[in-house]
Amino acid sequence: MTKRFVAKDEPVDALGPIDVSVHRGEFVSLLGPSGCGKSTLLNIVGGLLPCTTGEVVLGGRIVRDTPAEIGMMFQAPVLLEWRTARSNVLLPIEVVAGRRAARSAQHRADELLALVGLQGFGSRYPSELSGGMQQRVAICRMLIADPDVLLLDEPFGALDEITREHMNVELRRILEAAAKTALFVTHNIQEAVFLSDRVVVMTERPGRIAGIVEVDLGKPRDIEQVTSPEFQALVRRARELLHLGSPGGIGARPA
Repeated sequence: MTKRFVAKDEPVDALGPIDVSVHRGEFVSLLGPSGCGKSTLLNIVGGLLPCTTGEVVLGGRIVRDTPAEIGMMFQAPVLLEWRTARSNVLLPIEVVAGRRAARSAQHRADELLALVGLQGFGSRYPSELSGGMQQRVAICRMLIADPDVLLLDEPFGALDEITREHMNVELRRILEAAAKTALFVTHNIQEAVFLSDRVVVMTERPGRIAGIVEVDLGKPRDIEQVTSPEFQALVRRARELLHLGSPGGIGARPA
């Protein structure tokens, strides 16, 4: 597929041609420099943007709008300040099926909050939660409708490094327990390797595939693995591919 924007009557090729497949139950990261089209690709997959050429296929069907099978999470948790953690989690159910259905799903919301370590925090408001806790609430909101495919756009990019590492461990644990398929956007090499089954490394704009790193580290994973020789070798391979796809790299196009 490709994506072209028109800005001030000038066409801007943002993406592609690019061809990416994600298998059921797989965690795939899109890794690349800022502006390479990672978020654009994620929004196209989620039905939020049309592609210029090509198509997105989910379960044999072409994606035109955001289907119920897809859940999305962004860098900011975007919680409603006047709603409790529980009622923020229930918001997608309320919007789609109404308040009665949301009330019926309260037990499920509390189960999800417990899954992410927020048992007993359902009645708290966002202002009473830390940044990491707010992101956990956002994870629950993404999972409440039980989507098959999760699209995550740098969900921990605004967190400090220690909290981010902890959230990576938590996300890996949660998604393994829920058996979800995930497509994750990041520009953090270590994060991509730690979370993923495969890392798709993208070139500078227009984003194309510089290469794919297969991550065979076993499951479950813990943060101590980041110091292992096997982990560091995968990080080096991803970094090499990033350099190949950057200006001046072996794979760069002439200006």
